[in-house]
Formats: sequence, C-alpha cells, structure tokens
Amino acid sequence: MTSSSKKIWRWGTSVIFFTLAALFFYQRLCIEEHTWRWVIALPTLTLAVMALRFSRKGGILIPAALLASAVGDYYGSEGIFLLQVLFFAIAHIFYISDFAPRRKDTKRRTVAAEVFSAAVAMYVALIISKIPFSINSIAIGLYAIIIIAMGCSAIFQQREHRGWYIVAAMLFCFSDGVIAYGFVGEIPHATLWIMTTYYAAQFIFAQLAASRSNQSK
Repeated sequence: MTSSSKKIWRWGTSVIFFTLAALFFYQRLCIEEHTWRWVIALPTLTLAVMALRFSRKGGILIPAALLASAVGDYYGSEGIFLLQVLFFAIAHIFYISDFAPRRKDTKRRTVAAEVFSAAVAMYVALIISKIPFSINSIAIGLYAIIIIAMGCSAIFQQREHRGWYIVAAMLFCFSDGVIAYGFVGEIPHATLWIMTTYYAAQFIFAQLAASRSNQSK
C-alpha cells in the first residue's frame, strides 16, 4: 500500500466513522429509542476494519479490541449487560496485550499509575456499595480490575505518541465511569457524555494503530 493510498483509506474510513457516529446520535436523540438501535456498533466496527487494514505493521491486537468493543456495543444496545461487560473486558485485555510488552518503569509513571488505580478503585467501590449485591455488582468489580490494568499499561508503555494512548485510555475510563454511575443516579445528557468520550477513545486508538510504521512503534 502506497503512502497516498494509506492516506485515502484512513481519511475515507474516518469520514464513514463520523457519519455513522452522527447517525447513532440522530437515532438516539431524535427517533424512537427502540428503532435500529444496533447502529451504535457501526462506528466502532468501521474503526476495526480500518485498523485491520493496517494490521501488518500495526498489529492485530487493536483491531481485535475494536471488534470486541463493537460486539459489546451491540449487546449493550440489546440491554444484555453481562455480555456487554464481557466483550468490553475482552477488548481491554487485547489493549493490555498490545501495550504491556512496551512497558518501561519510571518513578513518575509509577506514581501516575498508583493515583489512577486508587481513584478508579475508590469510585467503583462507592458505586458497588450503593447497589444490591448481585451478579451485576460482581461484574462491575471484575471489570474495574481489568480497566485499571488497561489504564496502567497505557501509562507505563514506552511508545511513539504515548501521550495519545493515555488520553484515549482515560477517555474510555471516563465513559465507563458514567455508565457505572447510572446504577446509582442520573447524569443529565448521559448518552452524550458516554458515547462522545467512548467514540473519541476508540477513534484515537484506531488512528494510532494505523499510523505505526511497525508493531513496536
């Protein structure tokens, strides 16, 4: 694939992604809630296809994470919470598997990871303490452990554009945090908060994977 064809492919799929994201928000905000709600999965699925096209140099793990996320989106749209959590957990495991081999420990990164881990753990503990004990609360707790690992692996990795990986990871965590809050309270315009940060995170991850000159970059 030539440099110009790579740019065309990335720009083309990006346009499709933003179009489908706009379609999702139109469906969610302007149309009856239960009408073609599966459209929520299409933007992330588009990113998975884009990242897969560059997997020879970018690796297969981020495309796999995006595909698992798209499946999680679909099950979320169907209201099947446990399968939604399962596939998002799988997605985070793929992200961890991509980030962790590039780990480099420094004192500053260790402190940042500890602060991040403590903040997420306290927030999730507060959420769980306010809901009845059930399979859902267990799933939330286990999922929190996995997302903490994902965020820490992004913080510790040594890679080109490292800061953007961290931004994407934190956006993903923020989106999940808003979802978790929905079990104990209501946030105005929650869908906008959840999905704009979620789609932004996945878009950044996909673009980073597509921009790699080899799997170690």
